[in-house]
Amino acid sequence: MLRRLAADPATRLQPSDGARWDAAFDMASALLGALVLMLIALTFQDYGITWDETWHMSYGRHVIHWYASGFEDDTALYYRADYLYGGGFDGLGYLARQISPLDKYATIHLFGALIGALGLLGTWKLGRLLGGPAGGFVSLLLLVLTPVWYGHMFANPKDLPFAVGYVWALYYLLRIFITLPAVPGREWVKASLALGAAMSVRIAGLLTICYLLMLIGLWILWRAREARDARLIPQYILRYLPPFALTSLGAWALMLVLWPWAQLAPFRRPLIALARMSAFNLHERNMPFGARRVSTLNPPGDYLLRYFGFKLPELVIALVLGALVVFVVRLVRLRRRAKSERLAQGGLTPKRRRQARVLAKVADPKLDVDTPLARERRLLAIWGFLAFAILFPPLYAIAKRSPLYDGLRHFLFLVPLFVVIAGVTLAALTRRVARRSKAAAWGLQAVVLAHCLRMVVAMIQVHPYQYLWFNGLVGGLPGAYLRYSTDYYGATYKEAYEDLREHLWETERERFLLGPYVVSACMPEFVAKEYLGPNFEWRRRSGPTPEFWLGYTRNNCYLQKEEHPEVLRVERQGVMLNMTRDRRAEDERDMVSGGRTPPKRTGTKKDAQAEAEAEDAEAEDSEETQESDAGDGSDEEDSMSEGADEVGDAGDDAGRKSGSGSSPNRRFGIEPGSDPTRPPPGREEVEG
Repeated sequence: MLRRLAADPATRLQPSDGARWDAAFDMASALLGALVLMLIALTFQDYGITWDETWHMSYGRHVIHWYASGFEDDTALYYRADYLYGGGFDGLGYLARQISPLDKYATIHLFGALIGALGLLGTWKLGRLLGGPAGGFVSLLLLVLTPVWYGHMFANPKDLPFAVGYVWALYYLLRIFITLPAVPGREWVKASLALGAAMSVRIAGLLTICYLLMLIGLWILWRAREARDARLIPQYILRYLPPFALTSLGAWALMLVLWPWAQLAPFRRPLIALARMSAFNLHERNMPFGARRVSTLNPPGDYLLRYFGFKLPELVIALVLGALVVFVVRLVRLRRRAKSERLAQGGLTPKRRRQARVLAKVADPKLDVDTPLARERRLLAIWGFLAFAILFPPLYAIAKRSPLYDGLRHFLFLVPLFVVIAGVTLAALTRRVARRSKAAAWGLQAVVLAHCLRMVVAMIQVHPYQYLWFNGLVGGLPGAYLRYSTDYYGATYKEAYEDLREHLWETERERFLLGPYVVSACMPEFVAKEYLGPNFEWRRRSGPTPEFWLGYTRNNCYLQKEEHPEVLRVERQGVMLNMTRDRRAEDERDMVSGGRTPPKRTGTKKDAQAEAEAEDAEAEDSEETQESDAGDGSDEEDSMSEGADEVGDAGDDAGRKSGSGSSPNRRFGIEPGSDPTRPPPGREEVEG
């Protein structure tokens, strides 16, 4: 394998630490990968259900049923607003659930974590491509110890899979760029698969095709400029247009495989979806941002800057900033060096011009002049491209004033790029320091080791909620508490229900054995039912008032029912993440604590319904069923019927027949017969 890697033409720009050290770093990477897989196997069942998962599980079922029914079950063509997304992850997740002995949520958590592990592999390969085996190992290590990535691996059915496809796409794009002008055919095929995988989750992956076109165009302009011959430009275009077109078409075809809605108009509908997502405005609410609350539809300009600054580990941030300084310095030096060489040579010799013209017609890598200046120029072009790939998406979102919420979740695909830049920079820095001073090199390694140990401790402390970790620049999780979004996915409810069950068993066992307690919370009923078991019963409009209330911190849900005493908390690093309140009357609590059986709780249907309606009004903004990430605005009952995964088609039929369920397009702001590319109407119309 190592011999094959050494012969890879794409590795010609890699630094090397010698065969022995290169092999050692590759072995260390393999061991680290094995450790991650072991941790996944041991911990994937610790993670709670997040708001988006049920919708995506249902959508995946509809996507597969589109084929299984011979294209007669067309629910995938209009299911909620999910039909505007590719079903790559969701469809494969449904197939995984059919063969798994685990329950559906445990299966999808394991499946998602394994997809996340593929992202780790892609990050290692990208780091190794640019920084050699040492750069690959350090990049892998830093990403494993980046909590926002690791936490999302287990319970994010959209942003994490897209990020995985994105990092693989960039890896193969850079391989093509490095191997130009003689790109092996297999590189185009692999790039096509990676680009298609990214687009099969989000149409925003179309950006990777644009990146491929940009890299080829830059290379063509560079070679024509080197040869001082503009006539080479059309020759190069004719030469690389066919493989580019075939790669793009292959990626497009792969995207369509698990996207039924787009299959009906393969070129037009994906572009409609892209325009529709750009005009997305159905997630309006206020969210904490520092000392103030801001609207998701009007986020401040530094929203993403703050979240990346507070969610990435400090070492990664420092290394990225250092890499930026080095890049600028090397770019200035390159310009001076190129200018001095041109003055010294008086331009290209006729021989170099003839050689460049031959390269336009013959794909022979031996003719590709690989001077130190050319190598430096290509390396800086790669780093400039990575900088562009990081900066363009958020700058575009800011310029478009796109809605932003849930921290950096929607820009999770940029995290591996930050980490690769940091990893390659750290490997190069260590290499450079070691040449000058062994003692300084050991000191640098001690700093890195201390950082790694600190991150391991922090990730253990917040387990299984790594995704809500914050770095020391904001004071950690305690400093970000109630000032920035933390548990926006509702993952803490799993532990809250488990703690309540254990608490009641220990403190009022006789009452516990009598029958279920009535509970309520700021969460969808179909998610709550996964946690209830035989000991709890969800609040019914016609039943007694709830005995316990569970609330997380999003939209200050935990502040509801303040008149009732707090009995339990879910905490990490001294911060309350979920709170349970006992809503029973004081005399009833005294009876059960004294071992006596309380009278059966009753309540009039009118009173229970009035309280249930009041609770719904209070929890409206907290429940993701009211405004899923796909943009649904349906009411809770409709959402429950459509969201329950693998419970039969009756729920979907009920959702289609009731209220807004009769027109999924209308629920997403698209009236029948109207232009789907128009911005949606106001929230009042959608939810009305």
